[in-house]
Amino acid sequence: MGSFIKQLFFSLLEKTKGRNKLSSLNKEEKKKKKKMEKKKKMKLHLVLDLDQTLLHYVPVSELSDKEKYIMQELDSRVDLLSSFNGGTPRHLIKLRPFLREFLKEANKLFRMHVYTMGTYGYARYILSEIDPGKRYFGNRVITREKSPHSKTLDRISADQRRVVIVDDNASAWPQHKPNLVQVKQYIYFRYQMTNNDSEEEFYSHAEKKSDESRSNGSLSKVLKILQKAHTRFQEEEDSYDLRLLIRD
Repeated sequence: MGSFIKQLFFSLLEKTKGRNKLSSLNKEEKKKKKKMEKKKKMKLHLVLDLDQTLLHYVPVSELSDKEKYIMQELDSRVDLLSSFNGGTPRHLIKLRPFLREFLKEANKLFRMHVYTMGTYGYARYILSEIDPGKRYFGNRVITREKSPHSKTLDRISADQRRVVIVDDNASAWPQHKPNLVQVKQYIYFRYQMTNNDSEEEFYSHAEKKSDESRSNGSLSKVLKILQKAHTRFQEEEDSYDLRLLIRD
């Protein structure tokens, strides 16, 4: 009889330990789940430059002889914008290939901002064309009137660990290199081209009637980096610093 009671006691003890262990595991799972749900609600921010990152600008007067054919294509091309003065085009803006797809997809993952050393009027004109409903950027636009010398994330209301910058010019961000995904400079017109001894690169994209690849160009590659970093941030329990994820 004593042996039976002893066995019953130990059996009940083991069951109690099992329940306590299961209860402890359930608490840890709930805690982890709550933590991950909280992470998924955290806002991630994407700061985008305009000139030579998302587009290339040229005064009409600076078009080379081999580029002037473009003036006849203004009405038929969706990748060309123009500003007018008295009915005469003064400037052309060439949108980088894959730009519209990039904005649409990035907007699903990030709260987006424009930060440019151009004027406010210039930025608003560009945004009226690429974001007419303010769906992507709202009024989150910083220009040289507010930031005349260099760019700083101090002007962005966000935890800097959760901000990614996409810009062709690393020197514009002296204090925020860890946040930066530097994109290859986009030069479509001869205007602002640097001298190059390569015959292939002697002519501009416009002169050659060519362009950067849509599917394998700079914006497509950057989007993949952003998507991967965003996924890891949400799925990895200890990933709280987006700046580390864009480096891997």
